[in-house]
Amino acid sequence: MQKAPTAVVAIRKLNKMTGAARIALQQISILSAMGYNVTVLCEKADAANIHSTGGTLHKISTFPFKGLVRRRWFSARANAWRLRHKPDLVISHGDSDNADIVFMHNCVDLAQGLIYPEAADLQSDVSKMHRKIMSQGAFKKVVANSRLMANDLSSRYNLPEDKIEVSYPGYNPKQFNASVKINYREARRDELGIKKQEKLIGLVTSGDFKKRNLSLFIDIADCLVKKATLNYRFLVIGQGNTAAYKEKAEKLNIGHHFIWKKTVPNVEQYYAALDLFMLPAHIEEFGCVVLEAMACSTLPLISERVGAGEILEGDYKQLIVSGYDACQWAQASEKILMQNNDLLSNQVANRASQFTYEYQYKALKTLLSQFF
Repeated sequence: MQKAPTAVVAIRKLNKMTGAARIALQQISILSAMGYNVTVLCEKADAANIHSTGGTLHKISTFPFKGLVRRRWFSARANAWRLRHKPDLVISHGDSDNADIVFMHNCVDLAQGLIYPEAADLQSDVSKMHRKIMSQGAFKKVVANSRLMANDLSSRYNLPEDKIEVSYPGYNPKQFNASVKINYREARRDELGIKKQEKLIGLVTSGDFKKRNLSLFIDIADCLVKKATLNYRFLVIGQGNTAAYKEKAEKLNIGHHFIWKKTVPNVEQYYAALDLFMLPAHIEEFGCVVLEAMACSTLPLISERVGAGEILEGDYKQLIVSGYDACQWAQASEKILMQNNDLLSNQVANRASQFTYEYQYKALKTLLSQFF
């Protein structure tokens, strides 16, 4: 009987449902379905989630001090495990410097320059770790989650084109689908206190309100409320300190239009409650939240620096806003909300359906076939 191939997925943190975590869990599930025995190397993890996807968790002890040294410690321990067990395939999510395939989720230097231009040259610990991994070039392939990221990796690290693969993240259609709107829209709107005539615009994120440009979202809300063509409410979901943002909304005298919630497990029901999903991010390398909202038949309005916009280019370019002028965003929002969008919502949901688990399975299988 032929022995099953072995695979290792190295990712420092898999204990929260971030976009990177969802991608990694999908990956573990796909590798298991392909017949691999998958070991997941983590510093922090939800063991139940890993086991449910068919993986086996091996926890790496956490270095007692924060910073670059902790990241290097994880990489060194992951490499030591690899040398001992000699797996057939090693996948890293930007946390290990010796892997066959590296999946990247963030352009940290590009984001630093865009969000903090006065400190564009300041390198974070993540930046230093990524630079080490990219400069060594020990991998067979680095996978970017958008052309936006691929272009940055190519120019920043002088990587040859044949070393970079673009593969868009997918989503779970069992959780995110058009039926959610039918089943939960009214219940969630009632819970939030949204009246029938009110239009609900939402910004949903796992966190990092600065990067996702929550400040501009509030300015857009101010433009919409003061124009008062329609009745508006605004929903913000995500982890992080919202005190300064709430204060800004209050100073603009629009605080009572806002609803603030921490990250929720049933986020799909809140997508369904929205009339428009908005992401005016300074930069979002992909943005799984965009794809999830689309799958729930909720129209997105996003900035030109959101990688998910690449799947909207062409037929749906009206859902991408150039620049960061609040009133221009308000105008684009109102144009969408003043018309019947049933057909467009269905078309967008259909577009999203091309990036489900099956898409991820085929993409990973094709990638692995190049080397194994």
